[in-house]
Amino acid sequence: MNMSETSTLVSSPSNESQDSKNPKINHQEILHNHPKFQAILTKFQNFTNQNKNTLEIEERVFPNLTGDTLAGDNKINLRTESLYFVEDYFWNHQHDDFEHIEDERDNYSLTFFHLGPKLSGHHGIVHGGLLATLLDEVTCRLAFLNFESQRGVTANLNINYKQPTYVDNYIMIKCTLIKKQGRKCWVRGDVYRFDLDDKPVETVETKENLLTTCEVLAIEPKWVDKLKTV
Repeated sequence: MNMSETSTLVSSPSNESQDSKNPKINHQEILHNHPKFQAILTKFQNFTNQNKNTLEIEERVFPNLTGDTLAGDNKINLRTESLYFVEDYFWNHQHDDFEHIEDERDNYSLTFFHLGPKLSGHHGIVHGGLLATLLDEVTCRLAFLNFESQRGVTANLNINYKQPTYVDNYIMIKCTLIKKQGRKCWVRGDVYRFDLDDKPVETVETKENLLTTCEVLAIEPKWVDKLKTV
């Protein structure tokens, strides 16, 4: 079983073009060395000390669109592996249905991105279609992990754009399993601004930082065996 996660960071319009002037910036190193991201890694390490199955998660599908076509300087400058906070309980109950999961147990993921100016729609603002694509990918990956086959397809995706997501910034996408019924999983996806500031990590998941939110219905079709992994 394998999982991966991503997040995205967004900043103010005044910072819009700073990174685009220097495409050689090591966005991964900057993110990974920041205390806020280090705090999340520490939380993940503590979680996996108690939930070992999460460490066995591996990415099963390479996303050609976002992992190749849209990746590169001034596009998707950084996409981290997803951090999966999925309790071992779920691996032992993959045939069960669940309601109100987020109120009782952890079953969520975090993925981080740095999005460049070539991904804009309106000047300086990340194209909404790009955010929809990223949300579709990462929410479904969490959903698929909760299916016995660990494969599936998107049936429905509803998105609400709360604030502009500005280019040349980091974002964090948090995906949370809401409920599961048979071959159906509902997942909420939230895009947060991930500013590299001195504020504590607890300030990330706030209304002020929430940029876009969605709910996706993913299904494990009866013809799931025809879905090939790449």
